[in-house]
Amino acid sequence: MKGISKLSLAIAMAGYGMTAMAAVEDAGHVDMGPVEVTPMATLAIGHDDNVFREGEGTLANKSSTVMNVDASAAFKAQQGMSTYEATLAAKNTSFTSESDANFVDYGVTGLIHQEFNSRNRLDVDFDFGRYHDAGSTVDGADNKEAPEFTRTKGGLKYGFGSTEAMMRADLFGSYNKQKYQETAGEKEGSDRKTTEYGATAYYRFMPKTDALVEIKQRELDYTDEQGAGYDITSYLVGLNWEATAKTSGYAKVGRRYRDASASDVDRQGYTGWEVGVSYLPVDHSVFQLSTSRDYGLESENPQTAEFTQGTTTGLYWTHQWTAKISTNANYSYTDEEVQNRFGVSQKDRTIHQFGLSVDWNVMRNATVSLSYENTDRDESARLVGVDESGYKRNVYMLSGTIAL
Repeated sequence: MKGISKLSLAIAMAGYGMTAMAAVEDAGHVDMGPVEVTPMATLAIGHDDNVFREGEGTLANKSSTVMNVDASAAFKAQQGMSTYEATLAAKNTSFTSESDANFVDYGVTGLIHQEFNSRNRLDVDFDFGRYHDAGSTVDGADNKEAPEFTRTKGGLKYGFGSTEAMMRADLFGSYNKQKYQETAGEKEGSDRKTTEYGATAYYRFMPKTDALVEIKQRELDYTDEQGAGYDITSYLVGLNWEATAKTSGYAKVGRRYRDASASDVDRQGYTGWEVGVSYLPVDHSVFQLSTSRDYGLESENPQTAEFTQGTTTGLYWTHQWTAKISTNANYSYTDEEVQNRFGVSQKDRTIHQFGLSVDWNVMRNATVSLSYENTDRDESARLVGVDESGYKRNVYMLSGTIAL
């Protein structure tokens, strides 16, 4: 049986769903001097029983056969302990019964890990491309196209001090902007921008266990809406550990303070947290748990300039049953308030999401996958006249991935 060889520490980035690269047992590559190139292609067909993710109205429960065609080329170079990666990718999504909702996403993503020496290291990530808000529409039933936006995203983290030293620190920053296209002179969604920067200091008081203090500032902004923004300042303390070969994780808790761009809005503060734990009971199975309580931009409806405040918890399980067959299961629960720019709660929202996939490595460079995804969203208005847009959705997909 092929085991899972590494216990992941990146809980917050784990999520659900394997990339095409990860789904192939041994993708291989084409050597182009110091650069390894891996072209890949994925073809998927399935059924979506709620294409527009609506619970009532003319677009409610519109079902369709869905087809995805993905093509990508991954480039990787390595020098000593440093690695440089970039991926060019395009994805076509087509609905046979709702062709107005078809769209094509494309972009370039990348990761850089630079080891200057044992005390200095730098991690950089980026994402530039043209994407769509799947499941949303530009103008309801009158224009069922998915809102299109250009993403400009980047992040970096600079680490100072050996990872085994008694004291070390990380400085970090990120930028994420979504600029929506125009249709008939009107924006397809509210342009939005998130900027974050801060520092984390670690103190090793036990082997493989660090105490930490983190201070960070995050700016949430709808750039076309005057006064529609918040500055979130977080003061967190906690632990970072890799206690055994089977368990690792982090836990941060503290106060988050929100200052509004709109005038006459009082500063607000509440307790927030970020927690992630990995557990590897055997070398071919891993469980991951993550939970966070924070503020955010509204992602369910890009046409509104609203904000969220709530908690999201996720549980993920990956298991390698044989050398060829593995499964991935996930469940997440979100409980949040949707608020306007003045911090007034508009509605309460809960979201249950469940997913399961079975992957079969048919050949060294080819994988067949069968997946299922269920979403159950419920909304309850707090004010008269506020729309409640709850829905239920099931998606079944059969896909094949091959490294060319």
